[in-house]
Amino acid sequence: MEPFTAPNPELYSKLFGLNFKGASTSGKIWIFTREGFNFDVMDDSEQALHGILRLEACSQPVAVTTAIYAKCTRAERYPLWYKLRDLADNLESRPWIIGGDFNNILNPRDRSGSESNRQAEMLDFAEAIEDCRLVDVGFDGAPFTWAKNNLFERLDRVFINEQWMSVFEATRITNLPRVTSDHGPIPVRCKTKVTGDKVGTSDSRTCG
Repeated sequence: MEPFTAPNPELYSKLFGLNFKGASTSGKIWIFTREGFNFDVMDDSEQALHGILRLEACSQPVAVTTAIYAKCTRAERYPLWYKLRDLADNLESRPWIIGGDFNNILNPRDRSGSESNRQAEMLDFAEAIEDCRLVDVGFDGAPFTWAKNNLFERLDRVFINEQWMSVFEATRITNLPRVTSDHGPIPVRCKTKVTGDKVGTSDSRTCG
């Protein structure tokens, strides 16, 4: 979750029906989980909160998870791309899901309402995703996740790695309409190969 207010665990836990597990030191990223899940922070940087998602009933971690809230300018995002490469190099073959507000587009079709040249920024993003060996599995729903006046962009995304695909039979990502924020929420639903159990996470947006 990317908030524009100070963390209020009790309020938002009731609102989402989820348990608050902590926030990044910057206060820009909050983590909530369903009952029975825990999130152990492994790395907390200005633009990414990285940790292990665990199921209390299982001795093995479910996945490594990274929540993103990227800076708005190209230069400010360089540390994020370096951080993601570093995290990818230390995964130890674990399934990895990464998502959030990248404040950047990957393709010209991810934007409507502006003709400005974003080629260099798109290349930075694409190279980082390729170096991290991440996959964009596509989405259902709205083509854009953020809007301001007549500008629409797909700034919010979810990526997975090959190990994730070996653990989960299916991963479905849905871009929902914007309601109280300039960003739309992005629920992610997954089904394990072994048991068929469904694991749900969400990338929710709130403005204050």
